[in-house]
Amino acid sequence: MKKTHFLIIVVMLGLSFVLSSCVSGPRVTGTPGISLSDETVVVAYGPFVFGLDVESGSDVWHFPEKRDNKIVFYGKPLVTDSFVYVGDMANNFYKLDIATGDVKWTFSEAKGYYVGQAAEVDGIVYAPSNDGNLYAISDDGALLWTFETGHYIWAQPQVTDDAIYVASMDHNIYALTKDGEELWSTELAGALVGAPVLDEDGSMIFVGSVGKEMVALDTSTGERLWTFNANESLDSVWGNPLLIDEVLYFADLSGQLYALNAADAESVWQSNISGSIVSGLTKIDDGFVLATQEGTVKAVGLDGSPKWESTLDGEIYSEPAVNGDVLVVGTIEGENLVYGYNLTGSQLWSTTPED
Repeated sequence: MKKTHFLIIVVMLGLSFVLSSCVSGPRVTGTPGISLSDETVVVAYGPFVFGLDVESGSDVWHFPEKRDNKIVFYGKPLVTDSFVYVGDMANNFYKLDIATGDVKWTFSEAKGYYVGQAAEVDGIVYAPSNDGNLYAISDDGALLWTFETGHYIWAQPQVTDDAIYVASMDHNIYALTKDGEELWSTELAGALVGAPVLDEDGSMIFVGSVGKEMVALDTSTGERLWTFNANESLDSVWGNPLLIDEVLYFADLSGQLYALNAADAESVWQSNISGSIVSGLTKIDDGFVLATQEGTVKAVGLDGSPKWESTLDGEIYSEPAVNGDVLVVGTIEGENLVYGYNLTGSQLWSTTPED
């Protein structure tokens, strides 16, 4: 589907923002950030972070205990076995107990709010902020170091044993040492919104841009190994790609779905999905799931064949979240906020959490 403008996800309650010179477009009310563990669905939306039972969707806890008009959440939480890491729109970043929602610590040194999902490796949390900085935070909530980019960071950092990769809306992807020193940076044709993905041995990294390209880079040098733009027909790439068995899968804003050989960008197959795809792809057994802006959730096989689909009342701007048994999707402007499915596409529950 052709568009004359790009989507901007608005995450300020009662306000809006656009990406400066990066891209222009319509403004949309905040979208829920959703992640899940084996037992808990964590939903960051409006004045609360909610912990829901993964089997029933029922409320287990919410944070904070009482509504505070200064605190608003829309960023996607990071969920581990024991904790939830999530930032708010008042420049605070929290570590919560996943079983109770109790706060373990609060980091308040950022100068901007949080939209992107954090990463955690070996007790260190890497939190991307809309002030353009990546913050490395220790296990007890202390600042270890800060790395500054030139614009918002909406993408989750990718962390390996040797490096950290940061995709910024300043059009650059950065490689950092574990101490936060820049190793290299490579400029792409547009803002980088979705998280990059690494190949199995960590020698290549793949990232799409709003500038209508998907690129593969050498992780040692940042050199472009290939650039794919589908004979200039590729639209903006907003979401994260998936790499499965040396095939790279991704979708563009116009609803085109691509499968490329990761080594050389040769096409494996291409398909059209009816609708606009703003979010990324989520892996399931023998395929992946995506969601369209118009509210359709689709499961697709690795060969491009349809597996199942479900249309919801509402709009979807973030990729589905999944564990081994349950898939969860968040909508706005619809009947409910959160929907749970089994992995064969049967809806298990739906809910709009309340404080």
